[in-house]
Amino acid sequence: PLFWEIFFIDRISKIAVHGLLARKSFVITKFLVLQRTFNRGIAWSLFAFSGQWGSVLIIAATFAVLAFLAKYTCDRQKQGYSVTGETLLLAGGFANFVDRIWYDGVVDFIKISFGSWVFPIFNIADIAITIGGCIILYQFFFGDE
Repeated sequence: PLFWEIFFIDRISKIAVHGLLARKSFVITKFLVLQRTFNRGIAWSLFAFSGQWGSVLIIAATFAVLAFLAKYTCDRQKQGYSVTGETLLLAGGFANFVDRIWYDGVVDFIKISFGSWVFPIFNIADIAITIGGCIILYQFFFGDE
């Protein structure tokens, strides 16, 4: 259930943002703005290749990583381990993967800034991926209990 909850919350938020913020941004506070952008690369627009082959390369690499992680997660779950971190990573990764197929890039829209400092714009799936990664690192260093 957690996988689908994260996936659908992300999808619904992106569909809403895609329609509502197509040409403008929405200021919530001076620190938080909703502003739609498309990330054609990976995290923080790194490796944003131009052209069709760059997009195909990122989609293929993302699919391979998600397939490996899905198999790894299923194996760990069968062995009785907690897979909350892996599930969050998969849900966020799959949601962003769907964006790459539909929009040829990931829809990002949460912009946090303080003065002239601006954090790279992100989305709900990115939050799930980050929390999932932190859980996995915690379990790696401190055990699964």
